Amino acid sequence: MLIAIEGIDGAGKTTLARKLKEWLESKGHEVEVIKEPGDSEWGRKIRESYDRELDAREELELFLKDREENVRSKILPALRREAIVIMDRYYYSTMAYQGARGIDVEEIRRRNEEIAPKPDVVLLLDCEPEVCVERIKKRGKANRFERLEYLKKVREKFLEVAEKDERVRVIDASRGFEEVFEEAKAIVEELLCTEV
Repeated sequence: MLIAIEGIDGAGKTTLARKLKEWLESKGHEVEVIKEPGDSEWGRKIRESYDRELDAREELELFLKDREENVRSKILPALRREAIVIMDRYYYSTMAYQGARGIDVEEIRRRNEEIAPKPDVVLLLDCEPEVCVERIKKRGKANRFERLEYLKKVREKFLEVAEKDERVRVIDASRGFEEVFEEAKAIVEELLCTEV
């Protein structure tokens, strides 16, 4: 099973990925959490660019190359072992973030789905950008992806994608973490029951 956790910066993706992994492992499942961008040379280039703006097309190409490497070396091997793969960001982030920079969202989807398996479910942690920016400030210095006006556009793109994609389940992430976690668990549990 492939679960993608998506949302703007500061929505709580990494915390949810960690907690879902712990919960699923306690139920006897093998779980692999994979964070994007990955640790490939392209992922490193993306992280090195956090403080300077790359051309939107160049950025998209880096994400595609990094994802292709992630799929080949991590995602597919874990799925073949019948592990549950939890993505801390996946190609829906590319659709939203690079889509907010003017690249056609459906082109981004098509190019990603040529190289990456579709997720079984996308947990979209939806939160007001103002709330997320406050959370980001608490953890330290923000990068160029974490500016309020940009995050507003990215959130709009995520919600537009969610409207047209039955795999996306929107979770109100402005609530306390326990409520978010319980809702995510219920969605995953429902999915596990249908997989059997």
